[in-house]
Parts: sequence; structure tokens; C-alpha cells
Amino acid sequence: MEMTDREKKNRLKLQEKKPKAFAKIIKHPEKIKNKECVALIQLQYRYNCNFKCKHCAIEKFKKKDGRLLSIVDVKRIANQADAMGLASICISGGEPLIFPDLKDIIDAIGPNRFVISMDTNGWFLTEKKVKWLVEKGIDRIHLSIDGLESNHDEFRGVKGSWKRCIEALEYCKKYSLGVIINIVATKSLISSGELIRQLDFLAKYGQHVSIIFAKPTGAFEQYKDEILDTKDIKYIQTLHQQLNGKYNTSTHLSPNCGYEFGCMCFKRHFSITAHGDVLPCPWIPITMGNIFDEDLETVVKRGLGIKWFSYDCKFSCLSGNRDMSFYKNIMPQIEQSDAYPIDWKKINWF
Repeated sequence: MEMTDREKKNRLKLQEKKPKAFAKIIKHPEKIKNKECVALIQLQYRYNCNFKCKHCAIEKFKKKDGRLLSIVDVKRIANQADAMGLASICISGGEPLIFPDLKDIIDAIGPNRFVISMDTNGWFLTEKKVKWLVEKGIDRIHLSIDGLESNHDEFRGVKGSWKRCIEALEYCKKYSLGVIINIVATKSLISSGELIRQLDFLAKYGQHVSIIFAKPTGAFEQYKDEILDTKDIKYIQTLHQQLNGKYNTSTHLSPNCGYEFGCMCFKRHFSITAHGDVLPCPWIPITMGNIFDEDLETVVKRGLGIKWFSYDCKFSCLSGNRDMSFYKNIMPQIEQSDAYPIDWKKINWF
């Protein structure tokens, strides 16, 4: 399977802009052949946020006490990731644009050796801030936009937030800051037609849209009726083929740089919490180990050794497809546990 035109274009830009990161990425085919991790690391540095989103996956982490990541820890994680041949780190939270030490985080990661992206709700994406992000070495933002104006503002809990996101798209274009628009897909968003109306509206901006399946974790535990099934996911997976490619969309189940991973846990994506726990993804709060206690490679190899996350199995979305055995049998164990995240050794993996 070949890379898409968008992926090829991004690869060429990366070769010129960040040759050290590019040198690692071109070795990924061999690592994939050897069933090794080629993941983007989502680094949840802090949980401070100016929004109260209905679907917030990290709501329970906000209440957790204990040691937090320091800048020294971030540099150590980045060094270990670099030694593993990993090339991408996403700064997340919380809302990174309110972190007072964001520049220190970026510097600790090392913009010359990593593709650095950042999750954001867009509220503080002024023209000045977008320019600053580009200057400091941020390559791309993941901008959350859920539906059109009224739906988005209600979902995000802040009036005027949709308008700020749309304004930010123009600033990103002006300063060549990469953008992936994240849309959380629920049953309501699909059945109401809001998803298609939003994609129709966003088409004129020419940005890639990543459709994320809603998960019953964090603040969204009580909305299980909104979780998608196999039929919904198949529909979303074909959107990019409709209307002569009008919708520039993908999901985390879509082929990635010419490879089909299925669920990307530990193969192409994993998360590190502000407390050092390494999770298969942001929506599966099972700790496979902690970077305060073990090196990153040891924990990642452990994760890849679990059948659900291994290269040998290509599953649908484990936590966002209600038809999946993982969803039916393992997600309830997380919800019923007193510990959060739950230790991997406490899980009946079936």
C-alpha cells in the first residue's frame, strides 16, 4: 500500500526541515517488519485546562495526587524515545497553551530531532501565539472542532470557542503551521447530519480532518449510548471516498504511511500521563508501567506483548467500538476498579 499524496508531501517537507527526524522515519519500515514500536508519543504534561469538555478523557487524572513530570523527566523521556528511533511527540494536557513552561517543554524534547505536535482547544491561538509556536519548533497542532458553532460551544462548554478555532485556521495558514482538525464522532453527531454539515463547512479550509471515535472514559463514561458500533465506523471509514474525495478525512484505523495497523495502541501511538504512567492510548487508562520506575523501551515492549496491542492482531477500535470484545469485557474492568489508571497486572485480558 502506498502513502497518500498528503503524506508524501509532508515527508518531503520534513526531509528539508528536520533531517534528524526524517532519518528516523525512513527506518520505520524495517522496524515495522521487526514488529517494533514506531509510535507517536502523546505526552500529557499537565491537566490544567480552561475548558470543561463533555467528553474529556483525562477528567479523573485531574484528581490524582503524586509525583508529576518535570522538565528533566521530559528530556529523559525524549532521549529514550530518540534512542528507540521514535520520531514524533505530541504535547498534550490539559491545554498546553496555558502551561507557563511550554517553551522549556519544547526545548527538552528537541525540535531538531522530533516532529513536535500539540493538542489544543484553540482558545489562545492568536496570530501572535501561532507565530511563536512556529518559531519555537512546533510542526503541527491538533485542533479540536466538534460540529458547527452551537454544537461545538455546548460540547466544549465555552461560548465563542468555535469562532476562535475558525479564526485560528487563517493564522495557521499564514505562518505555515500544520493543522489536523480533530472531530469527536458520536452517534448523535452522525444521526443528526451534523458531521456531514461540519465537513462541508470545513472543506473550504483545505485542512485534514481526523475523526476520533467517542470513548466511554473520563467525563464521557455516562454517555455510553453515544459510542459507535461497527456499522457507524465503516460509514466514517468511507467518507474520504465520497463525492470525488471532497472530504479530506481519516481515522486512527486508516492506513498510515502505507501500513495498516488496525488499532494503533503501542504500534503507532501511546500516551504518558503527567504522573508517568504509560497507557496504550489516551482512552484506555491501563498503566503498562511507569517511567519513574522503568525505562520507556521496557514498558513499550510489555505493551506490544499483550495480544490486543500486538502486530499479530489488527483489531477495530478497542475502546470506541461497542461491538468489540475488548469494549465489552475489558473496559468495564477499568470502570469498576478503585485504581485509576488500573495496573495491567489486575486486568483479565481474556
